[in-house]
Amino acid sequence: MGDITLFGLPISLGTMIYQASIFTILVLILKKFVLKKLVDILDKRKERIEDQLKLTEKCKFDAKVNLEASEAILKQAKIEAREIIKHSEIKAKLIIQEAKEEAKEIKKDAKVEAFRTNTHTFPQNTQIKGA
Repeated sequence: MGDITLFGLPISLGTMIYQASIFTILVLILKKFVLKKLVDILDKRKERIEDQLKLTEKCKFDAKVNLEASEAILKQAKIEAREIIKHSEIKAKLIIQEAKEEAKEIKKDAKVEAFRTNTHTFPQNTQIKGA
């Protein structure tokens, strides 16, 4: 009853119509219940991925800004450190110079004091005995 031969295979027209209608019903059921949920799941996943990409870009931008700020702070700290070292060296030289001058003063005062002590200890009354 309505058998057709296609490529040497017997095909029943009634079975083919039955299978096509079952397939159509199955597709409609899947479309109504499963496809909508599947599309919703895929849309949510897409949104989540887009949000994560935006967050990643924001974090990348923030990291770049923080890196630039850190580099600027480090550069300024190096400049300040050089200035501190320079001022310290100048101050050290001044202290050394003052210490040398003070040492010269002390030495000079000590020589004067030693001279005074020597003149008081040895009187200038040098009389020749027996004359």
